[in-house]
Amino acid sequence: MVTETIPQLKTLSLAKKRHLIEELIAEVYGEPVKDEPIASALAARVKHYKNNPESGKSWSEVKARLRTKR
Repeated sequence: MVTETIPQLKTLSLAKKRHLIEELIAEVYGEPVKDEPIASALAARVKHYKNNPESGKSWSEVKARLRTKR
């Protein structure tokens, strides 16, 4: 799905893909993920959402926000 839009992603090494994920998380949440495995960061975000479901955004809200950043 994403690789159909950006086929270059298929050619990235796992290390570069991980770095890209970290950059995307930092951009979306406004804070870098430092010295913390991605799985732990995502688990913490899911836990926060489960405890505060009103803090989440719908997919349409997220898409609109990302489109305004272009």
